[in-house]
Amino acid sequence: MFGRTHLLMAASLLLYLGPLLAGMSGMGWTAVPVFVFLFALWLVVMRPAQWPRDLSLWTGQIVIAAAAQLAVNILIVVFLFAVGRGLSGLEALHLQLSPLISVALSFMATPLSRLVWNPAKAEAIDRPSAPAIHHPETASATQPHISTDEMVRVLLALPPDADPMLTADALDVALQSPEGASRLRDLEALIDPMDPDRRSLREAIILWATDLRWAEADVLPGAAESGFSLAGNDPVLLHLFAHRALDLIKARPGLWTSFPDAIDVTSRIEATSPENLQTALSALAAALEAAAGSE
Repeated sequence: MFGRTHLLMAASLLLYLGPLLAGMSGMGWTAVPVFVFLFALWLVVMRPAQWPRDLSLWTGQIVIAAAAQLAVNILIVVFLFAVGRGLSGLEALHLQLSPLISVALSFMATPLSRLVWNPAKAEAIDRPSAPAIHHPETASATQPHISTDEMVRVLLALPPDADPMLTADALDVALQSPEGASRLRDLEALIDPMDPDRRSLREAIILWATDLRWAEADVLPGAAESGFSLAGNDPVLLHLFAHRALDLIKARPGLWTSFPDAIDVTSRIEATSPENLQTALSALAAALEAAAGSE
């Protein structure tokens, strides 16, 4: 199953196919600036940190880096165009394409890349000041994840029938401490989303991560995404998450970087899912897209 990184690579491939096919279809060199512009558009949209919207942020270093990127892209476009024109000399490879098709392919690379990958969110999560909640793979792949935190061990030892509301209160204390980020990371790494014995704890994490109190306070980066991950494919837990998360994102759209991407929410919608679950997940995905698009 393809992840978002593979989908991004596939979408980006269209950017390079455009000038190659343009050359193979016999387009003139006057088309090169069009593809250079489309390459620059992709950079502006997909690398916002390197292309600030605020002119006051354009330092000399950023200007030099941007100019270097443009220069490299010009070389890539010219090279692909030249290769395409060379291949068009072979009768079997000469294409009879409308110029609009080649241009459209390169243009579509930008919206499709943005659809499957949110660069602003990736930047927020990767920022050094943000706890790396969703990267348990940084631990040794040959060693099982074992928490040394006593609070985490207590939570994991709770009986299957523990009250989720009371457990959520305990989580509130455990996760609002200075060790909160590492504790949430440990919990997500150690809880199997398919484990029925941990269903109560999973529900408690969802209740905590989607509490409307976060509309007035900052939540741990990625907390809502942890809740979504731990809901697994349980329709009841997914509906609980979707319903509460929708209220939260509407109250505090600025928290969208702590939520799963809209495309991930949509991927949980199945034809066999209950209608109320499909509706709730669709509404949440739309709200997340709106929140992300407002910034």
